[in-house]
This record gives sequence, structure tokens and C-alpha cells, in this order.
Amino acid sequence: MTVGTGRKDEKSIKSLAHGLLVSITHYNPDRIIFFGSKESTETIESVKKQYYENRGEELINYEFVTIAKIDEFDECFERIKDEIGQKEEYEIVIDYTSGTKTMTMSAAIFSMLYHKKLSLVAGKRGVNGIVIPGTEKIVEQSLYSAYDKILLDKVKNLFNSYRFGEAKSVLNQIVILDEKEKYEQLIDAYDLWDKFDHKEAFRILGGINDRQISQNKGFLGRLNRVEKYETLILVDLINNAYRRIEEGKYDDAVARLYRAIELISQIKLAEEGLNDLSEKKFTIDDLEGRKVDTSRYEKYADEKGRLKVGLENKFKLLKDLGWEEADTVYLENNELKNLLRKRNNSILAHGLEPVDRATAEDLFEKVREYAKIVLPELDDLMAEARFPKL
Repeated sequence: MTVGTGRKDEKSIKSLAHGLLVSITHYNPDRIIFFGSKESTETIESVKKQYYENRGEELINYEFVTIAKIDEFDECFERIKDEIGQKEEYEIVIDYTSGTKTMTMSAAIFSMLYHKKLSLVAGKRGVNGIVIPGTEKIVEQSLYSAYDKILLDKVKNLFNSYRFGEAKSVLNQIVILDEKEKYEQLIDAYDLWDKFDHKEAFRILGGINDRQISQNKGFLGRLNRVEKYETLILVDLINNAYRRIEEGKYDDAVARLYRAIELISQIKLAEEGLNDLSEKKFTIDDLEGRKVDTSRYEKYADEKGRLKVGLENKFKLLKDLGWEEADTVYLENNELKNLLRKRNNSILAHGLEPVDRATAEDLFEKVREYAKIVLPELDDLMAEARFPKL
């Protein structure tokens, strides 16, 4: 309870104390903490006197916390926070019936930030604005519902910025939210999807009925269902890279775009019946009967004859197999190679140079352009797989 001094005359102090007594009688607390200036002790003495007159017993279950600077917010707020901020084992009601404007404002802000019930004793006022005894009533406020709305806006902003862990942490601070479970599921699902855990993400999204994510559910459903899903992984990689650019994580973005270029070559090899996407990689024998000089690739074979060729050799093999776009996409594409060279020199690859935004954005546009060669419907699929904004 914040405690004021009224007009410092006996009638005013008695009226003020009576209002506090109404609150004490209503809540019947196990313990009371009064906050006020040294001058407020007169009000406390009046509360104690009236308490004894009404109940026939002493008021002993209280303590008085002195606030030295009653008109300074930092002082008032910190004194309240220090005394009751850590008392989570108690049900706390904050009464702001009296006190300076700064004291009552501090109490109200504390109740909002720490989700505590806020209470006020109101009544009909008579001469000099003094509340008439017997007209008092308890008015409870729920300021933390407003704070919950602020927190929900923060959750949405964090989600939209792909900071899912922080969004989940803020969501847990919200006390009242009808759709709290739904938001929690959305955060978990898209966090998993952002980490390429498509199966678990789809499982969670499957239980959410929301038109906004229907396209996403359809995309994930196909990705988890179709046998040859590498083209959908290519879509997801490119979208993932764009999210990293939005975050300013350019090194992460180009690492994903480099992988996307490699995946383009692997998709084309798969179309030729050559598996380069699992441990059962294609072998030298798989190249027999094709118009390919196998001697050029024998040195890349392991003891079981499986070929493990790097990015450039994948495109060389594709050209040998008759895919003329191999030159356009990579072999004679010096602009792309220069962009990839910056990736190789980045901190997350083999060097110490950070990647800048321009490089990441240029590489993104190049990869999207070349991905359309193997997947003409790329833009439509990227739109289906684009994360929603809450």
C-alpha cells in the first residue's frame, strides 16, 4: 500500500486512513507493506487506531518502508521492486489509494510489469474532496492485460524477425491470452522448419487451423510425402537464405546459396539416373555406356568405385552428359564464381573476410535465376513456402 499524508489535518488523515482500512478489511492480508515518507507515519498510526477500534486487536502484521524521494520515479519504483519483486510465493495485491502521484504511478507500473492485482478504494466525496465514510468501494484494475497486449506485439515482431527462441520466452511472460497455445505451436513449428526439421514442423502445423498458413502446410506436406523431394529442398534452401539476408546474417546466407548451387547440379544428375544425394553415390560403372570419358573421373572414386566429385566437376560431368546450361550456370559464369569466391574467403568457410549485404543479395538473385532452369515454377513454390508475418 502506498501511503500519503492527505492535507495533514486530523480529519483528512482520518479519512485517508479509513480508506486504507477498508482495503485491509476487504483483503484480510497475511502481511501488509506500507510505502511512504516519514510524514506518512501519522496516517499509519490512524490506520492502527481505527483497526483496533473495529476489531479489538492490534495491527501487527505490517512493515513500513520509507521512500526518501517521494516525487522521483526511480526511487519509488526501486523501493517497491526491491521489497516485493521477489516475493513470488505470495499472492500480492497493490493498493494505490493514497500517496504522491509518483508513488501511485510507480505502484501501477510495477503491477503491470510484474502482473500483480491493482486495487483502489473509491467513494463519494464530500467537503474538501474527502471521501464520505461508508461510501467506499473496492475497485480492482487489470493493467497487466494491457501489458500482455504489448508483450504479444513483441512476440509477433520477434516471430516476424525469425527470432523464435526470444519470441517463445516473451510469450511465456503473458498471463492472459486465449490463443497462447496456438502461438506457442506456431513458434515451435517455424523454428523447427527454419532448422530444416520438416517432418516435426509439419506435424505441429497440421494441428493448427489457420488460413494464413494453409499454403505452408501444403508445401510441407508435399515435401514430406513425395519420393524425389530434392527440388522442394532447393526451394526451401533459397527461402532460408533470404531470411538470413533479412536478419543481416550474410555469411550464413551465402553458405546456403552455395549449397543451393550444388543442389542444382545434383538435381540434374538425378535426372540422368546418377545419385549424388545419399551414401549410395553413383559409380564409375554407372557412367559406362554414356558419352563420357570415364578416365577423367576415375581419380575421384573411392575403394567401392563411388564417385565423390566437387562442385566444378559435377558441372563438368553434366556438360559431358549433354547439359549445355552447365556453362551458363557455372562453368563459364565468372560472375557467379567471383561471388562464390567471396563465400570461400568468408569466416564461415575458409577465410577471414565477412560477407557484405551486396554480395549476399547478388548471389541470391543469381541462384534464383539458375534454379528456375531446373525448376521453372520456383517463384510460385517460394511463395508457398514463405514464412507468414503475424
